Amino acid sequence: MDELQDWLDKVEAYHLPRFEDLPELDLYRDQLLTLVDKYIEPIWLEDSPVVTTSMVNNYVKNGLLPHPEKKRYTREHLAYLIAITFLKQVVSINDIEEGLKVMTGLNGGIANAYDFFCDKQEIALRMLNHREENQVLSEKNQSSAYLMVEMVTMAFATRLITKKILMIENNSDEKS
Repeated sequence: MDELQDWLDKVEAYHLPRFEDLPELDLYRDQLLTLVDKYIEPIWLEDSPVVTTSMVNNYVKNGLLPHPEKKRYTREHLAYLIAITFLKQVVSINDIEEGLKVMTGLNGGIANAYDFFCDKQEIALRMLNHREENQVLSEKNQSSAYLMVEMVTMAFATRLITKKILMIENNSDEKS
C-alpha cells in the first residue's frame, strides 16, 4: 500500500494550469502536443502518448476542437484539448461534445468553463486520497482488491449520472 499512498500523495498535489496561465502566443501543433503532455503527464498512467497529431486532427474534423488559424493554435485550443484529454477517459466523444457545449454556454465561454473544470478535477483527484470522512486510504488497511472494486463502482456511478445529466440537457435544448 505504500506505493499506492505515495502515488495518491502525488496526485493530491497535482495542479492544472488555469486559463490565464496558458501561453498567450499562438502555437504550432507540435508545441501544442508538448504542452498538453507537460500538463497531464504527471498523472498519466498509460503507455501511449497523452495526445497525438491524429487525435488533434480528428477532434478538429469532428468539431470538438476549433479549426486552427493558419496552422496555429491558441490557448483556447489548449484549454479544450486538456479538457478533452481528461474527459475521453470516461465518456464518449459525442458526450464530450455535448458536455463542452453545455459547459461553455453556462459558464460564459471557454476560459471560465476551463477554470471551473480544472477546479473540479483537482477536487476529485484530492478526494481519491481523502474519502469517507477524510481518512487516508492506507489508514483503513484496505486491500488493493477492495479499493479497485470501490473505485470502479464509483467510476460507473459517476459516468451514469453524467450520461443522465447530458440526456436532460439535450431534452431541454430540444424543447427550447
